[in-house]
Amino acid sequence: MLLNSFDALNAFAKQLERNITGKNFHTKVIVTPSSIKEAGIVIKVSLLKTFIPNDVPASRSSRTLRVRVTVAGTAESHTGLKQAVDAIEALDEFFIRPALRLEVPCEDDIVKLVPNSRIIQDVSQEDSFIDSPDSTAVQDVQDDRYITITIPTGEI
Repeated sequence: MLLNSFDALNAFAKQLERNITGKNFHTKVIVTPSSIKEAGIVIKVSLLKTFIPNDVPASRSSRTLRVRVTVAGTAESHTGLKQAVDAIEALDEFFIRPALRLEVPCEDDIVKLVPNSRIIQDVSQEDSFIDSPDSTAVQDVQDDRYITITIPTGEI
C-alpha cells in the first residue's frame, strides 16, 4: 500500500477518533474543509503543508505533513466547558505517548502501525478559552496544536 498525504491525513483523523474518547464527552473529529456545522465542541484536523524534506539525503525517503488539530466551538454552560476541557486533556494524554506512530486501517477492521512514521506535537501558546464579546455567558474555545507527521514515501 502506497500512503500519500491525503490518505495519511484521513488515517490520522480516524486515529484521533478512535483514541480521543471519554466518559463525559463525545467529540466529533472533522477533516477540514468540511460543510459540517456541529453545535458544541469539535476537533478539527486541517492540513497546513506537505513536503519531502531535503536537509539530508536520507530524509528524502520520507514525507512530512504539518497539521493543525483544534478543539473548537463554544462553551455555553459549565457542561460545555467541561466537555472542552475533557477533550483538551484527552488530546494531551494521546500526544504524550512515547514513540507515537501513524495507524492505518486494513482489512477486517484491523489497524496497523505505519513503520518509520512519527507524530510530534507542538502546542500553541495562545489562550484556548476566550470570552465572547457578544455575551458574558459564552466562551469561545480554540485550542490549537501543530502536529508534524512523518511517513515513508514508498510502499508500507
